Amino acid sequence: MSELLQSLSKNEKKGPGISEIDPDKRGTIRALVEAFVSLFIAVLLFRTFAAEGYMISTGSMAPCLLGYHKRVICPTCGITFPFGTAYDTDEDPDADVRTAGRSRAVCPNCGQSGIDVSDVPRNHGDQLLVNKQAYLYQSPKRWDIIVFRNPGRPTEAYVKRLVGLPGERIQIVGGDVVINGQLARKNYTEQLATRILVHDHDRRPADDDTFRVHWEAVNLESLPADRAASATWTSKSSSFSLHGRDVRRPDKEPIAWVEYHHWIRSGGLHDTTVPLSHWPEEVNSTVIPTSGLRFEPKKGEFSVTGALPANAARKLLDSTNDDVFRNAVLELYEASHIVTVSDEYGYNPSEEAGAPNAVRDLMFSLNVEMKGGAGEFIIEMTNGAMVFDIVFDVVRREVYLYAEPLPEGMSLNSDLIGAGPHSEPVASAPLPSKLMGKGGLIEVSLFDKQILVAMDGKVMIAPWKFEIAPGAQAPRIPARFGGRGLDIRVNGLKLYRDVYYTDTRSRHAVNRPFELNADEFFVLGDNSPVSHDSRRWDNPVVNRSHLVGKPFLVHLPSKPGNLRVGNRELQLRLPDWERIRFLR
Repeated sequence: MSELLQSLSKNEKKGPGISEIDPDKRGTIRALVEAFVSLFIAVLLFRTFAAEGYMISTGSMAPCLLGYHKRVICPTCGITFPFGTAYDTDEDPDADVRTAGRSRAVCPNCGQSGIDVSDVPRNHGDQLLVNKQAYLYQSPKRWDIIVFRNPGRPTEAYVKRLVGLPGERIQIVGGDVVINGQLARKNYTEQLATRILVHDHDRRPADDDTFRVHWEAVNLESLPADRAASATWTSKSSSFSLHGRDVRRPDKEPIAWVEYHHWIRSGGLHDTTVPLSHWPEEVNSTVIPTSGLRFEPKKGEFSVTGALPANAARKLLDSTNDDVFRNAVLELYEASHIVTVSDEYGYNPSEEAGAPNAVRDLMFSLNVEMKGGAGEFIIEMTNGAMVFDIVFDVVRREVYLYAEPLPEGMSLNSDLIGAGPHSEPVASAPLPSKLMGKGGLIEVSLFDKQILVAMDGKVMIAPWKFEIAPGAQAPRIPARFGGRGLDIRVNGLKLYRDVYYTDTRSRHAVNRPFELNADEFFVLGDNSPVSHDSRRWDNPVVNRSHLVGKPFLVHLPSKPGNLRVGNRELQLRLPDWERIRFLR
């Protein structure tokens, strides 16, 4: 036995075998191997049963979720916006031809057209982390973003927004979703998830003679010179300020307004008319530009279709010295460039957009600071049928909501309608004390035929429902703010719109309601003009068995980058941290 022990002892000292490895080192290697295997199994189980990643390729959910796209920086206003390079419609046989021609973009913020994007590198779509357990024990909710399997191609996963639930009758009417004959309304959180930016005042063009500022103070010509300073908004950088705290009787002061004009550079299919009593003899048919101009002497009307081009207006002005005619041309030029907000997408090529639809479901967002005084601050919005005033009354420490029918032929009232004895507020709330100090972010929404008011992400005045009379036109001046008797500073002006669900090229739930059976769902894409969804599919329903789960995180999005090594330039995919976010 002793010889055997001695032999074993000698072997431990000599050979290079495994017995010479330090026990601690052997434990470390084993721990690393076990950790790697455990992590692999955990990730496999996590992806199999809990969550899995999916990448979006098409643009049917833009701008909420992006497919393959280009990140375009507008050369005029500097805003960055996505421009799609792949759409649901690219499944057609002419997809290669269609995508090859997508080299020009239009800025959704300032309207700059013809932006060359041919040299802009392409980004991958958003990558989603999907909770696969979300619908095991509960049903999806309306307005959820869902991931589901394509019934015809089980290996393909689609992402859309859920709008119709089992057993419901769904129909698309005037851009809205109607369920069982009733308008489906979104709450405040759901509105934030679906809203689309129309205009950001902070990102307006500088040194651009072809652009007109959208927010402008109303000229109060009737005020005496000694009172003009106390009732006029001044603009500095991206903010507006009103100095009126020293006014003795604020209730007797006129309201100073700043209005939003949805100004476009060119184009449009709208008609604009101004009065004109006569046509100068020297302006004959050879002088009139071919710009959709019309003069009807019996009605005394001068009209144009679309925005009157600047060169056409200049040619008319240079053709005569008739002051009446020249003033009509100037008025027509100004008015024709102010249009209603429409459902245009900067994400889509303009040549594939089709005729735009007027949108009256808007949300106005602004930062408000009240520095002192005993007056009022007012936010006024209209949908073309009704006008709504939100009055922040500093004396009474209350916020009042007034709602009145819009007088015929007017975009907004010339003064506060709630100030008269004929009107009573339809809702009210305490004035947040924060407004008189640091200020706060105020949001007013007209989505889905309801008005709500929120401050700093919390609803202040609960949704108040209304109806719109048939035939009412969407307004060209949809929003403004005003004040009197206060020192106020306003900035961060943004206007948003709701998704307008189109009915063109649609087959289901358009001309008549579509009825869903048990365990059947109806889905739509946020990028409605180009989305192929339940409206257009042969089989319009998504069965419960096809549900994959609910996406909750945009993770690991990438952007293209270049790395130069010597004379070689390598294309890399870099993390795009700005796009990482949780989904509402």
